Amino acid sequence: MSEDSHYYNSYKEERDIILEYNQISLEDASIVNILNVGIDNLTRQQAVYRVLKMIEDKGVHHVITLNPYKLSRIKSNNDLRLISDKADMHLASGAGIQWAARMLKNPIKERVAILSFLMEIVRLAEIKEYSIFLVGGKPETAERAFSNIKKSFPDIRIVGRHGGFFNADREKSVIEAIRKSEANIVLVGLGFPKEDKWIYKIKNEFKNTVFISVGGSLDTISGEVKKAPPWFMENGLDWFYRIITNPLRFGRLFRLAFFFLSVIFKRIFKTK
Repeated sequence: MSEDSHYYNSYKEERDIILEYNQISLEDASIVNILNVGIDNLTRQQAVYRVLKMIEDKGVHHVITLNPYKLSRIKSNNDLRLISDKADMHLASGAGIQWAARMLKNPIKERVAILSFLMEIVRLAEIKEYSIFLVGGKPETAERAFSNIKKSFPDIRIVGRHGGFFNADREKSVIEAIRKSEANIVLVGLGFPKEDKWIYKIKNEFKNTVFISVGGSLDTISGEVKKAPPWFMENGLDWFYRIITNPLRFGRLFRLAFFFLSVIFKRIFKTK
């Protein structure tokens, strides 16, 4: 297996994955409020199970993966708050969300790291013969992401892929291609907030699809963007690594600082 796809190995270990998921329950699922934004309090397995249930139950669903930067933007923007309110599941993919939940004395079960979440979905989709459509990145990024996924999951049904840079005219073709593919799952990596705005805009044109906003995950899966070093990943600081290695992201530090201060102030206010 190529170096670009080495991070899929851990998802191919021998285990009866279907038996595991048949034993999962959502009875203890709940919503945790972080700065007035609801987060689904789920383990990674429960989150994956929810996606499987969405597919089985039919209908159109929107899954948002949240980190402190995204939550801060949603909190301060009415349009993004509306989109968030209409979404079907909000996952705490950023370690800062887990920290905030602890600070506010309403802890979440675990951080649902997006790559682990996606690879588990891909593995189950391969077994259950669910189909996936990829949208995001440059055209060559989408192709490499497709190729790397197929290397680890040769029987996965990826029924289409398209780069994330398209104008209004091309957008119609992309939507039509997704619709004709009848994909069960559409992974959208257009960057936040563009991807969630786009999902919200087009989702009513579909009948039975789960849209998942995946940020830059397709870039990582393709090998174009390297994963953060293990220490950053283990401590939930992959977001910080991306900022310090990309000067264009430095502006996000101010919004992140505001998020952390807001949580601290709310903790102080609640304890008085």
